[in-house]
Amino acid sequence: MTLVRRPTPALLGLAAFAAGVAVGLFTDAPVRWGIAGSLLLGSVVLGRVRVWALIALIGVGHGAAGRFREASRCAAVLPRGPLELTVRLVEPAARDRPARAIPSAPCTGLITIRQRARDTLWAGTVLRLEGRWAPRDDRWHSADGILIVGQITESGRPSPTWSEQLRNRLASTIDRLYGPRAGMIEALVLGGRGTIDPILSQAFARAGLVHLLSISGFHVGLVWAWVLILLGPTRFRRVAPVVATGIVVCYVGFIGMPAPATRAAMLAILSAVEVRRQRAVAPGALAAIVAWLVVVADPWAVTDLGGWLSVSALWGATVATRWSDRALGKGGWVAVVASSVGATVATAPLTALTFGSASLIGIALNLVAIPLAAVALPPVLLSLLVPPSTMVAQALAAGGGVALGALELLAVNGAKVPGAALTFEPGLGPAALAGLVIAAFVWVFGRGNRPGEVTRRLGWSAACLAVGTWVAGSVPRIHGAAGLTLDFLSVGQGDAALIKTSRGHWILVDAGPSDDRGDAGRRFIVPFLVGHGVRELSAVLLSHAHRDHFGGLPSVVEAVRVDAVYEPGVAATDQHYLDLLDRLEDQGVAWHPLQVGDSLVVDEVRLAVVHPDPKWEGFGEDLNENSLVIHLVAGRFDAILSGDAGFAAESRLAQQLGPVELLKVGHHGSRTATSAAWLAQIRPAVAVISVGSNGYGHPSAEALGRLEAAGVAVWRTDQAGTVHVEVGPASFSVEGRDGTRIFPLSQP
Repeated sequence: MTLVRRPTPALLGLAAFAAGVAVGLFTDAPVRWGIAGSLLLGSVVLGRVRVWALIALIGVGHGAAGRFREASRCAAVLPRGPLELTVRLVEPAARDRPARAIPSAPCTGLITIRQRARDTLWAGTVLRLEGRWAPRDDRWHSADGILIVGQITESGRPSPTWSEQLRNRLASTIDRLYGPRAGMIEALVLGGRGTIDPILSQAFARAGLVHLLSISGFHVGLVWAWVLILLGPTRFRRVAPVVATGIVVCYVGFIGMPAPATRAAMLAILSAVEVRRQRAVAPGALAAIVAWLVVVADPWAVTDLGGWLSVSALWGATVATRWSDRALGKGGWVAVVASSVGATVATAPLTALTFGSASLIGIALNLVAIPLAAVALPPVLLSLLVPPSTMVAQALAAGGGVALGALELLAVNGAKVPGAALTFEPGLGPAALAGLVIAAFVWVFGRGNRPGEVTRRLGWSAACLAVGTWVAGSVPRIHGAAGLTLDFLSVGQGDAALIKTSRGHWILVDAGPSDDRGDAGRRFIVPFLVGHGVRELSAVLLSHAHRDHFGGLPSVVEAVRVDAVYEPGVAATDQHYLDLLDRLEDQGVAWHPLQVGDSLVVDEVRLAVVHPDPKWEGFGEDLNENSLVIHLVAGRFDAILSGDAGFAAESRLAQQLGPVELLKVGHHGSRTATSAAWLAQIRPAVAVISVGSNGYGHPSAEALGRLEAAGVAVWRTDQAGTVHVEVGPASFSVEGRDGTRIFPLSQP
């Protein structure tokens, strides 16, 4: 057990093995075997380095084997589109609640289905399904997807196994005892795919409590701890760690062995063994060995964010607690605060890289939330083990429900606190900054630093942070204007604009692209909404069925409530767009076609549709030219939002519109849009071009020349970043990266 007692070899071994697994999973054969050959040579001739090269080589083979097995899984081989399939349910499938099933097809593994029938389909049932298979397009994770079921035919009498019978009983009990909160209980206790209100989920994320909504090492640790507590006063206390380990292993196996829970179970096993042997264990080494074993069990765990977050949180909490015990004493609350701070800081690089957010208030809220969760879990679990019709079950459910209600209240109100969380574009830059924060914490709270030295180093760190912030000038400003605002977001090569009325209602026009370069909804729009405290969109308007305009919408719909979606009502063949409309229906979001003459009114803002017209000779021929063209009117302020409409649509609108203050330029500044006649007709003072890096030549020199000749002030999102417009009583301002200009409103 040398590696367990010495952290450095264990950490180096984990890094080498995980890197090798990643090479085996994600590189093509020539690259993979070239790297493997180099590692083999290194393991022979590079002296001390050879052991790490050999470990990495084993990792490459393990990853390649995992990729080979993945190719035969049903989720990887089922064809996209309409599909008929016979399956056996392994867990209950309620309406619009995803469930897992085993297909009777020449492939292996489980698939996810979602059905719309009102009645629950129980585990053990064999069904003939007709539906549409939508695979997950993500090469960085194991194959997955969802079968959206249209028609169901039962194909034989149910014959559930004992495990399926237990799942049926638990699902029925949870629904009966917890009602609307059933989805949360399933996700919290059983690792199920329960439906949690996305608004509530977002509140938990912003409050830094999202780890409480899914199975993790924390939940497994609670089960372990409560078993030890219950057995402590009994004659079984000497074997309590062994009993707790057995219960934890059974529990994790039953819920499907998610990576964070598997890590916690392995940690329990190793800890029990070491305690029985009376061995002192280095926490860092133990965490590394456990993570290593998880990747051995499942090579795809190397890309599991939850698992790495769990390992990082464990490391951060352990290191911080050991420092506080040494420097401040072993007080209970001191240790809790230190572990909360350590876990938050240690996971910051991963959350910055993936989510583009970092909760600040979570450090404080976890001091209350963790004890609440610890109190809630036992009655919830016990309520599922007794008949649901008994008074005991109902009393336990009521007690657990009170604690869970308090958790919800804590998250919702914590998320509303100004500055509760930082939101930004996710990526390597924020992750690197978060890494610097970790380095600063290690320097400040390093081994042997006493409180006086910590205070001095904290002062130096704060001074450096203040100077760096002042020099960079990069702290985003939260616009809190009381009147109408428009924000044209910098989402790359695509369109996305947000309108806020004077009463605080929000409207989204287009949702940016989603492609191999990223999801604009997740990367840009959702962080903007969260940063401005937006929980609901009164309307979403999609100009047309091209992915650079609708691609980010699924992420937006998952993050905030959307009252309705509007689109141009022109026949589209893009399967992604058709899947999006189906998905909106599945999630209960109404969508409506709009055509010329229709209008939406939200507070003082009127959005009138001036194009497309079904009577127009070009209707339905070209999606760009059939974009929704919106005339926004709010008092003395007028704007035209023209999607990707070009010369043809502009000529149809000749003489129909008068002067406006602002034009969202059509088709990203294409040479076939924004004609001189169009500019002469509407005479905008300001033009905004939503554009990013592209190979189309957008914006074109011709369009820019026409705008310049017309005397229009131009803002480009690729140069100015997000363009912010505030409308006042007599003027409006336009702000970009390079500054702000003010323009007068036309006379009434």
